[in-house]
Amino acid sequence: MAWVDYEFYLAEYRQNAQPVIPEAEFLYLEKQARSNVNKKHVALEEVPDYLKECVCEVAEYLYRRNEANSADAIKSYSNDGYSETYVDQKKTPSEERAEIREIIFRHLSGTELHNSFVFAGV
Repeated sequence: MAWVDYEFYLAEYRQNAQPVIPEAEFLYLEKQARSNVNKKHVALEEVPDYLKECVCEVAEYLYRRNEANSADAIKSYSNDGYSETYVDQKKTPSEERAEIREIIFRHLSGTELHNSFVFAGV
């Protein structure tokens, strides 16, 4: 069962600003984000808003990562004296895990769920 629906994502997390994640992709990314946040499969009767916001931020991180990984990055281009080089900025899996851990820590630090989620081997 999803912790966050698209309406919460738009109204509460994005505060009606332009969404990063298209609606058609949201449920998939929410599930991926929830899996990253809830490594111990902690059962919750009610999901607090700060945990929903954490899932939203992780989902946006995953969306941006997917977009960056699928982009056709030009490493070097030259045409009649004009040249351009783009640096490949793909992150290692351990770098990605560290960034996701930082998101989770920032959202859950000082909450009653901190130990259940942050120290769950994320």
